[in-house]
This record gives sequence, C-alpha cells and structure tokens, in this order.
Amino acid sequence: MLVTEIVPGVGLNPDSRMRCETALALGTWMKTFVIPAATLMADRGDVVGVDHGSTYICRRRNNAPDGKLSEHSFGNAIDVMGFRFAEGDSIAIEPRERDGTMAEAFQDAVRASACMTFTTVLGPGTDAAHADHLHLDVKERNGGFRLC
Repeated sequence: MLVTEIVPGVGLNPDSRMRCETALALGTWMKTFVIPAATLMADRGDVVGVDHGSTYICRRRNNAPDGKLSEHSFGNAIDVMGFRFAEGDSIAIEPRERDGTMAEAFQDAVRASACMTFTTVLGPGTDAAHADHLHLDVKERNGGFRLC
C-alpha cells in the first residue's frame, strides 16, 4: 500500500509503499509511543513528519552483493532517518552517547518503544550500517522472538 501519512497529521517523507502489517505497526508505534514522547519536548511542538531512507525495495541485507534478502524486499521494513516537528529543529537519528540532551532522550525512548510493535529494531550502536537510522521491521520469527 502507498503510505503518505502515518497517522493523521504525521506525514511520511517521501511517500512510500509497504505491506499493510508494516504500516499498521508504524501507525501504532507513532500513536502509542512517538507522539506522547514528543509532547514532553515543549519547544518542538507536534510531530508532523517522519523522514525515511527506504521501505519496499528489492535488495539484500545491508545492500550486500550476496546473502539473504532484506526485509525491505518484502515490504516488511522501514528505515527511519529522523522526525520533524511543527516548531523547532528536527531530530535526526544518529549516534548519541550520553550527550544529555532531550534529543537523545527522545531517540532512546522511541527506539526502545519500537520493539513493542516491530519485531526487529536496529540503530546506532548495532553496527556501522545502522549508525544513522532506525531499521524497523515486522519479520515473523519462531515463538514471537524479537530482535531489539
């Protein structure tokens, strides 16, 4: 399905295609965790957009020339690059090691909460390939195992 808004008022930039299960997980995460976390940052206002690097694209994991197909190949994944707000600066996903800012607190909170609706959550600190984004996917695993 083509997704232009994650929930009403929160755009997806650029518009993108993904499976319904992925869109549902993204919407649930946004409504249940991301928007409430953003309300604690009074200087930024409402979340108005999510920037992403890719959703449905046929490729191998980490863009390697061989190996297993990425969950992006099945429309099961999104790479979140950052969040835009009605006021104030955007928050890009990036390595943040105890910088003590609200941006770090927000990034940590949304990353941790993503594992409640997605089955895979990778990001800064996972490996070099995920240093600048949150990889979120809905891959089904035995026993409901989550990789976060």
